[in-house]
Amino acid sequence: MNISGRILLVDQDYSQREFLRNLLEERGYRVVLLEDGYQIGDVLKDESFGIIFLDSKTRGIRDKSIFAQIKRSCPDCRIILISSKRGDGFTKEAMEFGAFGCVDKPFKEKEVLGMVHLISPIRD
Repeated sequence: MNISGRILLVDQDYSQREFLRNLLEERGYRVVLLEDGYQIGDVLKDESFGIIFLDSKTRGIRDKSIFAQIKRSCPDCRIILISSKRGDGFTKEAMEFGAFGCVDKPFKEKEVLGMVHLISPIRD
């Protein structure tokens, strides 16, 4: 599978990670899960992804250097921020640091899948 079908999901909330993983894997994407932002560097040394979901409440994500680290390791990755609260000032900052878009919790399947398909459609 090329990197367009590979997704890295970083979220401290187990149930939300599993929900998104199941949603995306059912549609043919390969999903790698992490519990915190501090693990990203190690994973990106060995693997590449088309999309990286970052939950704004997860440890290590609000460290602005994480975006620079991702862009250095995976320049073609598209970052989608996961926000739990509308109007969170970090969402604007994340967009300035290179996030492609944002999805809100609780997740709406159509919103998540629409964003993913726009960035990285699975092709046979």
